[in-house]
Amino acid sequence: MLKKSKKVICIVCVLICILPVVSYSIDKEEFLKFLIDSSYPESSEESEDLKNEDVQESEKTANKDDYIKFHIGEENIPTLNSNNENKEDVSVASSEYKNNIRLTKDKPTMLIYHTHAGETYSDSPEGNYHSQNNKDKSVIEIGTLLTEQLSKKGWGIAHSIKYHDYPKFTESYISSLETVKSMLNNYKSINIALDLHRDGRDLKTNADIQKENERMTTTYNGEKVAKFFFVVGMKNPNVDEVKKLAEDITKFAQSKYPELVLPIVEKPLGKYNQYMAKNHMLIEVGSNGTSSEEAKASAKYIAEILDEYFKQYK
Repeated sequence: MLKKSKKVICIVCVLICILPVVSYSIDKEEFLKFLIDSSYPESSEESEDLKNEDVQESEKTANKDDYIKFHIGEENIPTLNSNNENKEDVSVASSEYKNNIRLTKDKPTMLIYHTHAGETYSDSPEGNYHSQNNKDKSVIEIGTLLTEQLSKKGWGIAHSIKYHDYPKFTESYISSLETVKSMLNNYKSINIALDLHRDGRDLKTNADIQKENERMTTTYNGEKVAKFFFVVGMKNPNVDEVKKLAEDITKFAQSKYPELVLPIVEKPLGKYNQYMAKNHMLIEVGSNGTSSEEAKASAKYIAEILDEYFKQYK
């Protein structure tokens, strides 16, 4: 610390001598602040750690058991971490996806991605409802349908189908953070980001599955559809904005389809990358107690809700 203080004093002395002869086009105060910050990185208003911080600190530092306990839940851990190449295509023509990305416009305004792309529904129980072999029964399929529905309404969508939860499930958010950073850097038109999941419950018996199905489904127009809800990471530096957005969309959804949306869930220790985009949401569509068909049936309603909300209020 003493050495740093001496260094700064020396710098200030040099500045006193140099600055008077430097062009007045240079902001001396800002230049001095830059030099002090260079000597004392911890004095920066926004440290590099915060800029590059992952969704939650515990993902980097806590052990696996703590991470699971606070952020995932024992019931949602894969029992099969297969790295086999996926042979199935998503329902939208595979030619539309390049390097796991589909763009519906050159300048997309919304990013849809999946931190846990391997999450599957009740009709795909492999690996404790986690698989790379059943895209059509996973959250990826819901993302493709949501991309289709929103693009038809005029939105420019960037949809990532990259698996962030393989090979290391407990580093899923570290991996998806890199995807979000890359997409926001490459497509500066994006100001809405949606991390699409499905809820996970501990389902041991058929009775458990039935009960969970009743909790997470409703019927509209004679069709059984999966309910959805938003999750808010309460450790985000922008938590007030993240929470307000989730609350506002939930309220708007309830005004249109009261039985379709559940109250938001707050995670005290989470960030979930929600500090990255101006409007960042984590949405859970259905659960491992609902079928992929029930989750797919929700896509058109969710697309309608997001379309109308952002066009009216943002």
